[in-house]
Amino acid sequence: MPGRHVHFNEENIFYSPAPSESSTSPTLSESSLPSSTGPTTPPQLREFIPLGPVTINPILAYHPFVFPINYDVSYPPNTASANIRASPFNLDSYRLAEAATSPPIPVLSLQNDLLPWRCDIRASTCFYVTVGDVLTQLYSFLRTPGTREEASGTPYQQVYRKRCSRASSAEAYAEEQRKGLKRVDFLMGRTTFMGLSSTKLGPEAWVLNLQ
Repeated sequence: MPGRHVHFNEENIFYSPAPSESSTSPTLSESSLPSSTGPTTPPQLREFIPLGPVTINPILAYHPFVFPINYDVSYPPNTASANIRASPFNLDSYRLAEAATSPPIPVLSLQNDLLPWRCDIRASTCFYVTVGDVLTQLYSFLRTPGTREEASGTPYQQVYRKRCSRASSAEAYAEEQRKGLKRVDFLMGRTTFMGLSSTKLGPEAWVLNLQ
């Protein structure tokens, strides 16, 4: 039956240049963004990042009009579901266990203009990053509390209060208030997952697109 399907395009592919004696491929470690979990791509992991084109899994691929999954990154990843307008699949355990990229790689580093940190996604169940790793570790990253200095911005405080107001009970509301501002509040309400697109900085470096 005909329908709309997400396909890879240039924004979803990183082409790794062939190595030479005088130059190396730039990576996200050259960025000024601090890492969420430490240095970007340790040398022992980079050895397993292939040369040649690296594509993102269609479940995670950016598309400007038809996002691949229905997911608000301010909620736990078990709330994500397939977008039937994009592709007729179920977001089940089999799909979540798929490699996040082709060929598979052991680490991804995500960045977004609204966030002053990188989000490093590392393989947790096998030698490569899975779709489930991306959703689970992104959520954990965004739930990290902000520092006192970071929390001083008035716009962020307004988003924080709005997020707390969504709590399902008075107890949950009080708990969210107690925990304070989190990195997700820096997104200023832009929490709809639109997919990942290439930065052209390296096969592990991808843009986190949100709306």
